[in-house]
Amino acid sequence: MPKGLLNINNQRFSSFWWWLSAAFIAVVLFSPLTVVLSSLFKAPGEGWELITEYLLVDYILGTIIMTLGVGLTALFLGVGSAWIITVWDFPCKRFFSLALMMPMAIPTYVMAFGYSFVKYDIRDPLMLFIKNNWGAVIMSQSNEIFNYGLAILILSFALYPYVYIAARVGFSEISGTYIENSRLLGRGLFRSMFSVGLPLARPAIVGGLLLAVLEVMNEYGAMTYYGIETLTTGIFVSWTDLGDKDSAVRLAAVAMVFVLLLIAIERLLRGRAKFHAHRSSSNNLSGPTRTNAGAVIAFLFCFILFTVSFALPVINLCIDTLHGWEKSKLTDLIQGPLIDSFIVSSIGCLGIVIAALVISYAARLFPTIFMKSITKLCMLGYAVPGAVVAISILVYFSGMGSFLSEFLGFGSLTSLFFTLTPAGLIIAYFVRFMTPALAPIEAGMIRINASMDEASSMLGRSSWGSFFNVHLPLLRFPLFGAMIVLFVDILKELPLTLVLRPPNIETLATTSYGLIQKEERIAEGSFPALILVLTGTLAVLALHILIRKRIVNK
Repeated sequence: MPKGLLNINNQRFSSFWWWLSAAFIAVVLFSPLTVVLSSLFKAPGEGWELITEYLLVDYILGTIIMTLGVGLTALFLGVGSAWIITVWDFPCKRFFSLALMMPMAIPTYVMAFGYSFVKYDIRDPLMLFIKNNWGAVIMSQSNEIFNYGLAILILSFALYPYVYIAARVGFSEISGTYIENSRLLGRGLFRSMFSVGLPLARPAIVGGLLLAVLEVMNEYGAMTYYGIETLTTGIFVSWTDLGDKDSAVRLAAVAMVFVLLLIAIERLLRGRAKFHAHRSSSNNLSGPTRTNAGAVIAFLFCFILFTVSFALPVINLCIDTLHGWEKSKLTDLIQGPLIDSFIVSSIGCLGIVIAALVISYAARLFPTIFMKSITKLCMLGYAVPGAVVAISILVYFSGMGSFLSEFLGFGSLTSLFFTLTPAGLIIAYFVRFMTPALAPIEAGMIRINASMDEASSMLGRSSWGSFFNVHLPLLRFPLFGAMIVLFVDILKELPLTLVLRPPNIETLATTSYGLIQKEERIAEGSFPALILVLTGTLAVLALHILIRKRIVNK
């Protein structure tokens, strides 16, 4: 066989392995989710009939109230702060541009713990005063309304950075000419935000808002802390408290349908509209504020937002940590939850990044509709609550164990392997967090010119050689960014870890939640929570430095 023809065959064979590996990863990631959806077409049990009669409406209503409340509040805080940072010039602007991202480092359930000093229940003086003057029914309703309002506010503080970052990106794409023309027509900066800024930045803002709403759907720790019933809390109650696995799976399917509806609504609102950023003029929208009063208002808004969303909860966690320092067993914490968290997060992070590289490179080698569909399927898990992913993994591998037991005789070993080892937990992390890795790596892969692949191929390199010598070095920035985000996301994940962690595994997230929520040992549970916050803060700083370095290199 001629040498040139042999090289071509070798290249085709090596490329086929990328295609096969990507297809295998997609099947592993998507198959568990189909098990949950299929439960809607099976005959329900008695437990499900009771839930639909007494609890399902409350679960759905609680989910809708929280998603709408947090969505609107996060939209106001995120867009408002992003517009102020973008178009106004005021003292400490550079500090606040980074500081307003910091609440992203605090897990939502830790944010709730950080505001434990404002939590009210029926034993507090205010509730007793309402009971004595207006009765027990009004007291119960007041307590429920107060907890809903507080939960919406706390979750908004933790999640508005999603909208803030997206809005900053959207506003930065707008040319200063548009704002100048708007102001020449007599509109101030506030009116220009509604007439110019929001319409042009809408795709980015809606994308950030959708992420914030999906995080609300995923939330479990803060919801139970405030006694709010949602679909996610209902899944845990059915699975762990009632032992009704059938109802838990059906609630997971309802939650999955709810999420898909949210995504569909976002797509319908966007429609076929196209948005273009005019860049013929200066891109810098900020300028000197005309009045001192405007600078003071902008500073106060950012200062208050940073204080209530980051400084106050962190200070409260530090105080609680100091109060419980004598009771905290530092050695046990380091040898147990801290090491377990870093090991599990590192393995999950590294494995997900490798899988994302395989999928994105296979899509580059085979730019077909099939490969594009595989990429989208792999990213679906991020839109599904962690509790749903956990239930999907358990049901899927339980069914696989039954199948293997019936035909091959070793199904029980399969079930034990995925329930008594971190294997099932790692696979669940793959399903849940593939998007934060795949999205930046895929974007980085698109920026690599196709002529580099052709030149590498002409030099006789196979697809493997081109990947390691050409693509991988050029993807170092997206890789580092994806690994930072993934590590922190896995580190602070709670509902998925609570369900799937083996008996001998305790993470910082499950430890802090167990001590504070289950055992009401706030002082002792604040220390692992504070470690989570510090780790997340360092990750946000690292991302900020990485982005600035990327901009400078350009």
